[in-house]
Parts: sequence; structure tokens; C-alpha cells
Amino acid sequence: MPFYLNPIRKRRNPFINLIRFFIRPFLKTGFININYYYIHPGVSTTLTLGKRVSTMNALFNLSSGNIIIGDNTIFGHNCMLLTGLHQFSNGVRASLDSLADIQELPRFGNDIVIGSGCFIGSGSIICGGVNIGNNVIIQSGSIVVRVVPNGALVGGQPASMKTASKI
Repeated sequence: MPFYLNPIRKRRNPFINLIRFFIRPFLKTGFININYYYIHPGVSTTLTLGKRVSTMNALFNLSSGNIIIGDNTIFGHNCMLLTGLHQFSNGVRASLDSLADIQELPRFGNDIVIGSGCFIGSGSIICGGVNIGNNVIIQSGSIVVRVVPNGALVGGQPASMKTASKI
């Protein structure tokens, strides 16, 4: 087979090809995940990820609080962790009410803490002010608005404990 050099395309670094040769087998076995996540940053908030956390294109909204995620936690696709909170005054957003003496978007105090060894199903939404214990399973499409104890299985909209509450 003849080899043609495309003059527009840059030549690849041979070191990159060598890395791809050795890493590609691991990608097929699932030992290495290439994770993407999107961060909506706040002014003085932080995102803390533990060891071996798989985010799978999750969205982290840090507008009104910190997000802390423990070790070995796995997210399904399209999960959202939302700390953002809009406050209302006299039936309108606080920024639109000239008499309001509160900020529409609080800068802190709406933290999300997720323990270690958790599984968050695809499409789940976790709202601010929630603590999730260790070894928790959240079913796909759930909306979590309450504290979840250790070892629980929760699901639904809003998420509640299932009949088999302990794993």
C-alpha cells in the first residue's frame, strides 16, 4: 500500500503514537476512563474530587457552594450537581426587586458532599445542601433533594428510599 503525505496535516509526534499503542488495550478493557466534566465556577468555591472518581461528562455548578466527592465514586452520563440557588423577593428574583436587601445568588452555604464508593446513575440531578453517605446507589434519572444515609438505594423524583433500603 503506498504511503502519501498530506501536506496540510501536521506530522504526528512518534512519542504520541507509542503512548497510543500501549494505552489503547486498556481503553478497551475499561481500566482507563477518559472523563470530561463541565464546571460552572463560583467566586470562592471549590470542587474536590477523591481518588479514582469517574465523572463521565458530569456538570458541576459551583455558584453557591462547594462540591466534595469521596474516593471510588462513579457517575453515569449527564449527571448534574447544582449548588446554584436563586432567591426571590415579593414574587420576583431578588435582583429585579429594588426593595430587596438580599443577594439573588448566595455565594456560599449550599454545599454538596458525596461519600466514597457511591454510584450516581445517568441523568441524575443532585441539588445543593445535600449530604450523600458512603456506598450509596442513586438510580438513573433521580432528583436528590434530601440527605441520604450510608448504604442506601434511592430513586425517583424527588429521590426517596426504596424498599430494600440497605445494600
